[in-house]
Amino acid sequence: MKLLPGMICCLMLLIMIVPAGAADPNQYSYITVEDCTIRLNDEDAVIDLNYSIDEGIVLLVHLLGKSDLKQKLGVIAGYPDARYQTIDMDHATIVVSSVSQNYGEGSYWFPAHTFGIEIPQVTVISPQVNRSYNQTSSLPGMGYFGTKAQV
Repeated sequence: MKLLPGMICCLMLLIMIVPAGAADPNQYSYITVEDCTIRLNDEDAVIDLNYSIDEGIVLLVHLLGKSDLKQKLGVIAGYPDARYQTIDMDHATIVVSSVSQNYGEGSYWFPAHTFGIEIPQVTVISPQVNRSYNQTSSLPGMGYFGTKAQV
């Protein structure tokens, strides 16, 4: 039982060392992002992130909880205060309210956005069009008509 505090201390040190070793542009700390899909719905957005967690850290996330994972995913997505609909060991669904500007009459503007890392594949889906970007850390602004557009 006396070894438990020492083991926890060593594991915490490992967590702090791992970010320094991250070399891939699509890796942030112990998370490697595979792709991201942003679904625009009127003023809100739903972001699906697919990622993998370093094998040595998965047990720690299970033991210590997902608060650190949530914080890191917020940095990666570029929306640290977003609400998490689901969060698993390989996928998260993040809901961002009022991300787009409402210009009235059903028209919206999704402003330029910067992610915390470079993401290999980003897809932005609006009611009218899908746009894909490869190896990007930022998105240009985009206009679209919402689902409540008046016809």
